[in-house]
Amino acid sequence: MLPRVHRVRKGGKVYRWHRPTRTKLPDDIPEAHPDFIAAWAAAEASAPRPVETAPAGTIAAAVTAMLGSRKVKGYSAVYRHVVRREADEIRAEYGAGPMTGLRENHIRADLDKFAASKANARLKVWRLICGHARTAGTISNNPCAGLQKIPVQTDGFAPWSADDIAKFRTHWPFGSTQRACMELVFWTAARTVDAVAIGPQHIGSDGVLVFRQSKTGGRAYVPWAAPLPLWAQSWAAERDQMLQAIACLSGSLTFLQTSHGRPRSIKGLGNVVSTAAREAGLVERSAHGLRKSRLTMIAEAGGSAHAIMAWGGHKTLAEAQRYTEAAEMRRLVTGAGQGPEQERNAVNRAAVAVNLPKYL
Repeated sequence: MLPRVHRVRKGGKVYRWHRPTRTKLPDDIPEAHPDFIAAWAAAEASAPRPVETAPAGTIAAAVTAMLGSRKVKGYSAVYRHVVRREADEIRAEYGAGPMTGLRENHIRADLDKFAASKANARLKVWRLICGHARTAGTISNNPCAGLQKIPVQTDGFAPWSADDIAKFRTHWPFGSTQRACMELVFWTAARTVDAVAIGPQHIGSDGVLVFRQSKTGGRAYVPWAAPLPLWAQSWAAERDQMLQAIACLSGSLTFLQTSHGRPRSIKGLGNVVSTAAREAGLVERSAHGLRKSRLTMIAEAGGSAHAIMAWGGHKTLAEAQRYTEAAEMRRLVTGAGQGPEQERNAVNRAAVAVNLPKYL
């Protein structure tokens, strides 16, 4: 049998992918067939080539050692991607330099080339490189010791409003890739790294979609075919829209496969949503903003912090409570949600209120 081929048997049929490149291979011919071998060979040829060994003592060698460390391997897939992206840039630009010659002013000069958020991300990786090199004995002093992060005031990705969603749906009809990507991310509140990987295999017999969050390791529970909770009863039509939208892309392993039958890339999904939003006349709207919108909707509909924690896959209750606290703030100043339906959530709101500032 050919190496590096991932095989999945489903319904009496075997589906095959080239493992390193995640390329879909023919499933209607034997693996010994010349056409199958040719497809496999083409995938092999497109696989990334191994990085050449960097000379000992160089910054490139320190970067390689850091990326292979137990600490970095223990990070989530999302953060490893961020670290590797910055590390590859550092290796490409400064890799030939000696690690023992690296000084604080060199790193500061590198950071000064970027805006605050990019500089802070780069500094984190410089710290990893220097910290690992010092532990390994390559350097005796850490040149990052005197460098500090740049304070950044930001609310993160902007959530989508109801008008934003309506405008996007008007512009992108059912049957379009853009509509499918937006609807899946919006309904599941999945980060792009998870949205590109989830598929029918994650749906349980109870109709609940369950998948593990790459960033936190927590499990997300999304009602896919299961009855909706009381506070989400009005979302049934919205769920139906999502199911109709993804029908044009849904494959055997992922909901958002490409036209070539491959899983969509993380960056590709993010670009599809943000570009489609701009073409629909929406400014600075992202896939992660859709996640924030769904979790905000749960809180404003009366869902508890535990409900947000379950749907969003948060690992701690404190992360989910930020949404319920914000929703409670709005209720306090608008008087909204005081009817019989909201009385069901009185206990939840009381639990949130104890954490509100004392001056309220």
